Amino acid sequence: MDSPESDALAAQVHELVELVDSLADADHTRPSRCPGWAVAELVAHCEGMLVRLVGANAEPYPGPPAIDRVGYYRYDPDGPREGEDPSVTFSEVIRDRVIDEVAGRGPAELRHALRNAAHAALTGIELVPADRVIKRSGHPSMTFGEFVASRNLEFGVHTLDIAHACGRPEKVNAASAKITVEILDGLLGAPVPDAVGWSAVEYILAGTGRIPLTTEDRRRLGASAEKFPLLR
Repeated sequence: MDSPESDALAAQVHELVELVDSLADADHTRPSRCPGWAVAELVAHCEGMLVRLVGANAEPYPGPPAIDRVGYYRYDPDGPREGEDPSVTFSEVIRDRVIDEVAGRGPAELRHALRNAAHAALTGIELVPADRVIKRSGHPSMTFGEFVASRNLEFGVHTLDIAHACGRPEKVNAASAKITVEILDGLLGAPVPDAVGWSAVEYILAGTGRIPLTTEDRRRLGASAEKFPLLR
């Protein structure tokens, strides 16, 4: 597939790889705002998402798509994950899997693995039709093109998380941020009012629960404030 969403994702992933390549080894042990994860876990998580993007998550699935890029995020993080232990929440399954994915690897190995995974994924995306129906584990079926669109949010947010943990400026590629903002607007049910005054990064951080709403944010958002965070 070749689309604005895949081009934006490629740009965002390149920025993520550049950020991780610039980190000192000691930065990998820094705690992040993702509970239970240090920077090393975030890097391993991004590597795993890239590997699965053109692997398990690109396999054809019979039947029509059931959700789009917005519907992908309408899951309950505190509920069970399909096909997993029902006593463990969706969020806990992901958290524990990622901790296992680090598998004792050091910073140099993680950097190398992320670069290789990024190259393979961005090359592999070109070979998968956008209208192919797939089924991401724990989610309803969707087209590959819509899944790629959703990855802009994932890689943008985790680029922000790594930058925050390491005291770097929090930035998202502009094209990727635009797609992420559209997804958040879909979850909110309407664009955020201009009066709120957020930048794209501020909206992404607030929408994903990484920064709290201020009293003034709540006043300007009105009833919509109760929907935040829009996902976590």
